Amino acid sequence: MEKNSQGLTNFANKRFSEIISEGFRLFFKNYRKLILPLAFFQLILIISDILLLTDLKVYINSIGVNVADLMTSVVEDTPLTASEWNLISEFLLLSVVLLFLQNLIGAIIITIAMCSVSNYILKKLRGIDTNFFTSFKSSFNKKMFIVIFIIGILLPVSAILLYIPAIMVFSIFIFLVFTYNNEDVEKPISEARAIAKGMNNKLKIIGVFIFNFIIIFIFSFIYGLIIDFFLNPEVLYNYNLWLAPGTRNYGLLILYQILLNLVSIVLAPLFICLLTVLFASLKDKKDLGFKYQRTYYSVKEEPTLISQDADRFYCPYCGVLINKFRRFCPRCGENLSSLVK
Repeated sequence: MEKNSQGLTNFANKRFSEIISEGFRLFFKNYRKLILPLAFFQLILIISDILLLTDLKVYINSIGVNVADLMTSVVEDTPLTASEWNLISEFLLLSVVLLFLQNLIGAIIITIAMCSVSNYILKKLRGIDTNFFTSFKSSFNKKMFIVIFIIGILLPVSAILLYIPAIMVFSIFIFLVFTYNNEDVEKPISEARAIAKGMNNKLKIIGVFIFNFIIIFIFSFIYGLIIDFFLNPEVLYNYNLWLAPGTRNYGLLILYQILLNLVSIVLAPLFICLLTVLFASLKDKKDLGFKYQRTYYSVKEEPTLISQDADRFYCPYCGVLINKFRRFCPRCGENLSSLVK
């Protein structure tokens, strides 16, 4: 029991920089097992996007609205005819629809991909012996539909509203990819929310996402420069031929998109590895509750007890002013219920 508690404390004590470092170690250590299924889902995403949305993309391009010319007309206050307004309205509406469908397809497939390996990678992090194929097979159950609905569907729907609601949905429910397949958890949604509770925890979740995005962006930018240098200029002309209805070639379109998105495919396991370490850290911190103390803090005395009827008080862990009693601190996420008089 003491050994288990010490193991929990080791993860709960991790700072954000240590979580990132541990995530990279997990990434390199398990890359060979993770890359095959996650790259497969990336290919499914590319194929789905091309098969389902190519006609819509071609139609939007055929409308003939030039965004640069449109912005120039707005800046110069040039009057537009009724037909031009109709074209612009149609272009903008269909562009929003296209973006939504791309986000929807991407969110659903990536959610399934994360769920398929989440249980395996979490057990590997914990040092628990597990079989990849058994874990992969067990991840596909009816509870996965809950995760697909919240993260795969609700997330892109909320992204329509300037992305702020999407950020909230993501930071609150992303840990569902781990809790839904945990036999010890009766209410996976409540458990996921409890682990992510607290502004500090949510900022860490968003931080992991941004860090992963920056890494992929940097490598994609470098890779793009190399591709542009070696790629034959005629490829762009041929790409337009592959898109055209009369000369469409789905096979070459898929190969071209695989070439362009090679970095995202190769680095596909990185985000789930970073997220797994963060999940383990925040979960252990929650499970330890009041007994948890950060090893890099010097604790000289017992925290002050709190009256539940108090109008306001300061969190004994991070010092934030709380106007109304809450079970968890809104900033650091510490459990305050054990401090009630």
